[in-house]
Amino acid sequence: MKAKLLSLTLLAAGIMGGLSPIPSEARPAVVQADTRLKIADPARQIEDLARLFRASDVVGLSQAVVPASKWEEMTLLYELKQLEKVDDEDRAEFAEKLARFTGPDAVDTLMAGFEPELEKARPQAPGALMMGFGAMHIAITSPDSKLSEEQRVALQEAMPGIQKWASATDFLNSDTLRRALTLLTNAARSAGISDLDQLKAMPLEAVLERARPILVAAKQALKLYGIDLDQVADSLNVEVLVIEGETARVRTTITLFDAPLWHEHDLVLVEGRWYPKHAAMHFENDEHDVEVESESKVKG
Repeated sequence: MKAKLLSLTLLAAGIMGGLSPIPSEARPAVVQADTRLKIADPARQIEDLARLFRASDVVGLSQAVVPASKWEEMTLLYELKQLEKVDDEDRAEFAEKLARFTGPDAVDTLMAGFEPELEKARPQAPGALMMGFGAMHIAITSPDSKLSEEQRVALQEAMPGIQKWASATDFLNSDTLRRALTLLTNAARSAGISDLDQLKAMPLEAVLERARPILVAAKQALKLYGIDLDQVADSLNVEVLVIEGETARVRTTITLFDAPLWHEHDLVLVEGRWYPKHAAMHFENDEHDVEVESESKVKG
């Protein structure tokens, strides 16, 4: 299976991918969409993605972010991958990696690797934080900054919230990291994957369904560091600016660090559903990759 396409389907953050920090006060005028067109509502589709993410529905998200034909191709590639033989070396390597996250001492083992890095970083943290705030201030005020005027205003809007969050969050706290790792390792165990042969025997949808508790745990772990992705998803608002045939432009707005941030997205209609223009280009490239790989598998 092509990693780039599968990665696209599994990036939950993809719901709000590309959200540039532009405050709501800087919004341009809205262009009315042509309501005579009997086509799918792009706003409704993006809102549905947010709801799927909120529900940690990995299968639904994976299917929703690619056209139906691409999902069929991904399933085919996965099934072809299942036909590949597995040797004892593969099994041993998989078991070793799995044990790192599901073994009874998984958290202690992971912490043993992280703790020296935390110790090394702690003395540098205050200075690094000040440098980060200074870099943001320079980006806002310097005429040589590569930021657009809208981005300058946006960063200035968001900066108080970012400073408050970063100053109040101990990113290098061992207890917090242990709690986060405990959430993730417990979720990995609850996925119920015991060996490589079991995984290869499962259909793609079943594998993705096993990832649901891991996504839930990842969101809970981020909350320990002051980031609530479910709350961000709940704040999503989508406005359709214009629809012209098989292209559209929408504005998504979220609230992050107490600031409304928005970004405009160019969408294209593919198989009756709307997708980001850059993603649609990947669909076209991956179609050729799928054909080549499928042919090679058959010949092999």
